[in-house]
Amino acid sequence: MRTFSYQVNWWAMTSRHFDGLFGVVLLALLALPTDLAAASDFENDVLPVFVERCIVCHGASSPQKGLDLRTVSSIRKGSESGAVIEVSRPEESLLLTKIATGSMPPGEMKLEPQEIESIRQWIANIETSTTDGVAHSKRQITERDVLPIIQAGCLACHGKRKQEAELDLRTRASMLAGGKSGPAIVLGRPAESLLIERLEAREMPPLKKMHEASVKSPTVAEVAVLKQWIKAGAPPMPIKTTTTDFPISQQERNHWSFLPPQRPTVPEVRDQHLVRNEIDAFLLGKLEKKGLTYSPSADKLKLLRRLYLDVTGTPPTPQEIEAFLRDESSDAYDREVDRLLASPAYGERWARHWLDLAGYSDSRGIGFEDKIRPHAWRFRDYVIRSLNEDKPYQQFLTEQLAGDEQTDYTKEPVTQQLIDRLAATGFLRTTPDSTYEPEFAYIPERMTVIANTVQVVSSAVMGLTMGCARCHDHKYDPISQSDYYRFAAIFQTAYDPYDWRVPKERLLDIALDEEKAAAATHNSPIEKEISLLEESIKQIEKPYRDRLLMQRIESLPMPERVKLKELVNASEDERTLEQKELAHKYQDEFDITRVALTQAFDELRDAVRPLIEELNNKIASRKAKPAIRALVDMGGMPSAHYLLNRGEPLAPLEQVEPGVPALFAGVLDSYRVQKPWAGASTSGRRLALAHWLTQPNHPLTWRVIINQIWTRRFGLGLVMNPSNFGKLTPAPPHIQLLDWLAVELVENGGQLKHIHRLMLTSTAYRQSSARRSRLMLLDPENVLFGRMLLRRMDAEQLYDSLLKVTERLNPEAFGLPEHVGLNESNEVVAQGTDNSFRRSIYVLQRRTSRVTLMDAYDLPHMTPNCLERRESTVSTQALHMMNGEPVWNHAKHLAGRIIDRVGPASNVTHQIRAAFLSVLSRHPTDTEVERSAKTIAELRRHWPARLAGDGSFAPREWAARWLSLAGFVHTLLNSAEFVYID
Repeated sequence: MRTFSYQVNWWAMTSRHFDGLFGVVLLALLALPTDLAAASDFENDVLPVFVERCIVCHGASSPQKGLDLRTVSSIRKGSESGAVIEVSRPEESLLLTKIATGSMPPGEMKLEPQEIESIRQWIANIETSTTDGVAHSKRQITERDVLPIIQAGCLACHGKRKQEAELDLRTRASMLAGGKSGPAIVLGRPAESLLIERLEAREMPPLKKMHEASVKSPTVAEVAVLKQWIKAGAPPMPIKTTTTDFPISQQERNHWSFLPPQRPTVPEVRDQHLVRNEIDAFLLGKLEKKGLTYSPSADKLKLLRRLYLDVTGTPPTPQEIEAFLRDESSDAYDREVDRLLASPAYGERWARHWLDLAGYSDSRGIGFEDKIRPHAWRFRDYVIRSLNEDKPYQQFLTEQLAGDEQTDYTKEPVTQQLIDRLAATGFLRTTPDSTYEPEFAYIPERMTVIANTVQVVSSAVMGLTMGCARCHDHKYDPISQSDYYRFAAIFQTAYDPYDWRVPKERLLDIALDEEKAAAATHNSPIEKEISLLEESIKQIEKPYRDRLLMQRIESLPMPERVKLKELVNASEDERTLEQKELAHKYQDEFDITRVALTQAFDELRDAVRPLIEELNNKIASRKAKPAIRALVDMGGMPSAHYLLNRGEPLAPLEQVEPGVPALFAGVLDSYRVQKPWAGASTSGRRLALAHWLTQPNHPLTWRVIINQIWTRRFGLGLVMNPSNFGKLTPAPPHIQLLDWLAVELVENGGQLKHIHRLMLTSTAYRQSSARRSRLMLLDPENVLFGRMLLRRMDAEQLYDSLLKVTERLNPEAFGLPEHVGLNESNEVVAQGTDNSFRRSIYVLQRRTSRVTLMDAYDLPHMTPNCLERRESTVSTQALHMMNGEPVWNHAKHLAGRIIDRVGPASNVTHQIRAAFLSVLSRHPTDTEVERSAKTIAELRRHWPARLAGDGSFAPREWAARWLSLAGFVHTLLNSAEFVYID
């Protein structure tokens, strides 16, 4: 009842303050621990203030800077910078200082004087008897309790890669072994242990390196835990007496997707003349059992348009249409399929589907800035090239999971093939990543990157929801929490949360010589100009920087004010330990950013604005140094990996070894790690995973990719839920067809184009989308595939098709993405040239600045990836097509091209026929020509009046003819016939 009554009282007390933060604060509060009643002053006087002003940032599951203000105990634990309150000494408490000086909370949420006084009195009167935080614990403290403290504060310098003074603090054994100065701990004698001595002297972790290394100094309570552990003899990790795996029944193992696919017998059907390949036999077999059959074939041009849009992502050109109509041979369509599968556009279109599964983005996906990942595009290019080469699927997967572990890339000559193989591992680096910035690179954020990577791999390749087992055993599938952490451990030799490489350290300085030379030549003069501009700005800023620092110091309490003034006048080498600690405590005050300066001094802002604009333009014009954004094995002995209690990053339970879900034991060859080659420094863990996943009889790998291809060909999957092949998804009605195709893919060497060809040349694919009454009655959802579905173009098809049919598509392939920006209508658009733009796959894929038109048409958000496109129908889609500036410009461009080609502007009939063929991929009927001519004539009568007085359109009569045709083209582009694939 205590928890409930507290929540009700809190509701009554704070409801007047909720405003726009209502939902966020309520959700944060419902997770509050129930230890609040123990500190009445805190509960009644301090907590309400924190709830109203602070808990949004410092009360979530991952509080900013590691500071949780929801309970007394969490406040005592401090933040990433160390302790925030000094018991009974409010004037020395960082928390009070930040609040009193107005540094926190940010913005307009400053505390009132009486609220600050309440916090001051609370700190002054906190009881000291329990400040060590461990006096109440009767449970024996073991290595499991101290590991999180060491991991969070020490392993950046005393871990796997870096062992300063030859000291490794990762395990009890390594602490006892010690380093150059001797053992780090002396059993039973904490006072004689170097570890405790250095921590209590605040020598370790070094104040200067804490922020850069994303480590936190152990709090007083945590040091007390370490002392108690050492005093007790440093008890090791508790011995595991029970298994954390659960028994898996034979019924669970017999779930359809957990058994290897077998090639079934192709059924005999009555309508043999409709069977072009085995796909038709399986589908017709199901239809005939219902007394049904296929729908008639689609119209020849509708089928051609469907084929082009599905394979290349854009409609055919008028020339391609006429060539197809002239070819009356019986295999004309099949040869068109082969030609399109061999075209570069096939890889550009189908790469988009794989990039969905991978969660590809050119930006980090964190914060409002959502900064660009400079070299992410190499992974995109790798996927396009691989698909166009028809790289075997098993090789395609292996390179993405472990391209760095296949051969010793450090000793190979640099070729495009080597670059592609290393760039392929970008598959494991697509997810949002906050660890670019030190303040967001602590162990919890690192664990989030790993968790997202596990989710991408397990969902995209295996169709499993393994993420559900991160905090507890999976509620539906036979996947234990141990399975999850064993699987995550596979990636730990590259993604080590206790020996983290920030993203910039993961770049490989590998590039072709011509790339390096081109970048250096381009950047050399720009770098000189940047240096001059930076120096000029610094000279202007210096007096203002000194003034602002003094203003900040003057706002601090008197005892600290004097000390800080002395500190300012002392060089870093001359500072005492107390001054160093003071500098760290007030690092936010000393950290004066350019933004803070220009906000504080208007005259400075005006003085440096033109210089900063010039500087930003120069920086933007630089070419990034050629490099590969990859994930590679770090070599050496990997850190231990643990099962985490409820998924909490700093709550290790028992140690686990790398492995795969136990449910496949006995079905597949075991996961076996071995060195890829003699003397290899790489672990081979991810290469072993690739080999395990690509076994010919793997129950999931081959079925999942077949289902993905089928879904995009037919609009519905053979398995309706492509993201979950687990127990919640029953055996699909076409499981025999799914398994036949899976085995066919394996036995044809993993060649995906072979599967595409089977689907595209089947009678099933060639069907009309027309609705037949009996078929709709017996199979309204089209589960039996008795007709093709009318489908709307996806966002990229629409964007690319608009460019192609209006003759503005730039065919340039590969390389840096085309940037985006705002046009005069505040639409996000690609920054192409006046007359051409690259395909959508080459446009910057930024999570926060998405091309407006594609965003309206359900461009997916990568959170962390996308396994199935969702389609919505909202008014903004039609509004962007009808009123958006880009579509109108496309229409004007095509109208001008048609006038140039057709000839005299009076030849309206020819213009109409050309517009229909370009936009809708067909010839108009006579009725359509007649009606269209009347529409254009009506538009032409209105345009001269609209153009009157506009000198930019001259001669006016010619402009009226051009814009009238553009209006007609614009109407065709807005038609359902253009936007939908029939």
